[in-house]
Amino acid sequence: MGLKPPPPTHVVITGAGSGIGAALARHYARPGIRLSLLGRNTARLDAIAAQCRACGADVTLRSDDVTDADSMAAWLTACDDSRPVDLIIANAGIGGDQVLAGSTGETLATANRIVMTNVQGVMNSIVPLLPRLAARRKGAIVLVSSLAGFIALGDSPVYCASKAAVRMYGLALRRLLAPHGITVTVASPGFIDTPMSASLNKKLPFLWTAERAAGHIAAGVARGRRDLLFPWQMALAVKLAALLPQRLVDKILKSVGA
Repeated sequence: MGLKPPPPTHVVITGAGSGIGAALARHYARPGIRLSLLGRNTARLDAIAAQCRACGADVTLRSDDVTDADSMAAWLTACDDSRPVDLIIANAGIGGDQVLAGSTGETLATANRIVMTNVQGVMNSIVPLLPRLAARRKGAIVLVSSLAGFIALGDSPVYCASKAAVRMYGLALRRLLAPHGITVTVASPGFIDTPMSASLNKKLPFLWTAERAAGHIAAGVARGRRDLLFPWQMALAVKLAALLPQRLVDKILKSVGA
């Protein structure tokens, strides 16, 4: 536990067009809340915005790519100028069948796309507003990582590395920003019922709905939690794997096709 941030009034969410991002938008949608939502699919964003406006939220939309640092900085600054942002959720990322490696690994093009989206995209979603949050001495930040960042899956090396990087960045950022009154939460989900997960076309153990994940993340943020690992069964499994000999972990992962 750490500092407990006040309830947000202006929430920025990237990757808001589907999955956890869309569920978080619906979770926070209520009268008095402004939602600034970013995604790449305009039609999906429009549908989410309509749902959130029906709940009384003031919603603004942006169709953009989180890898475009200049565009992201301009958008975030404009969002904050219109009304001070007090919660940033860096959720946009790629996964599912888009990050699976071939028998000799990812191509350089695929590796670069994963890192640029999942790592640089997270930084682009946060860094432009850090001086403003620090000056106001309040605010909360959420970085969406993955339990894959705890275990080296042979079918997606770069993806695992990208999510491990996001987690380490978030935990370090929390230590850096704590004296400024800013809380940072790193959310590391397992399998969530989203289009990306569905693209894997395999059994997904301990599957959570996006709504359940969003509620869990929002509750953790409200309590000032540093690190959210869920569901607990998979979180326990990856923690145990860290204690086992790697040769044994290799055998276990091979047996389950990971």
